[in-house]
Amino acid sequence: MRQPTVIRRDQIAEAALTLVAEQGITGFTTRNVAQAIGITAPALYRHFPGGMTDILDSILDLLDAIKTEGIRQAQEASGTTLHRLRRCFNVHLAAIQRYRALPILILSDSMWRNDSHFRHRLMASHARQEAALCAIIQRGQELDEIRNDIPAQHIFIQFLGQILSIAVLSSRMPAPDFDPVAQAESSWRLFVRSVCP
Repeated sequence: MRQPTVIRRDQIAEAALTLVAEQGITGFTTRNVAQAIGITAPALYRHFPGGMTDILDSILDLLDAIKTEGIRQAQEASGTTLHRLRRCFNVHLAAIQRYRALPILILSDSMWRNDSHFRHRLMASHARQEAALCAIIQRGQELDEIRNDIPAQHIFIQFLGQILSIAVLSSRMPAPDFDPVAQAESSWRLFVRSVCP
């Protein structure tokens, strides 16, 4: 039975990330992606008529889904503000462990400099995440759970920095040289100390 297109697109995006993790950006070609999932290049183009541009868009869809899930868990969780932020943090940590190559692509020049479409998508995604998490942080400040002498936006950037530093190091330093879980625990403790009143 033929799989729905959306599932194939997810598989192709994941195969592309696996290729980047194993071979670097140079291994990220339409031919290699097609071979990795066991289809021909023409079949790949049926799902991605725009070739690499469509594949990169699919990877950004995956990133948006991760961010959306992190926001959802933070918004729906009960407990303190820090507990809610930790739920979001955990979603991102799981994604870092599963998609080690994601930061390599997301931080690459092809996403930020060479194509304004990708840059705009990334900035819009960042703005949505910032707005949602800043609202949670501001509520925590009103409840005296988060220090209020620092703007919520600055706390959000610190929160995001914890995630990005782990993502970048994890993409460049495989185990056992770098343990993302151990680093996440240390980073989280430091974050909590820095934002508690």
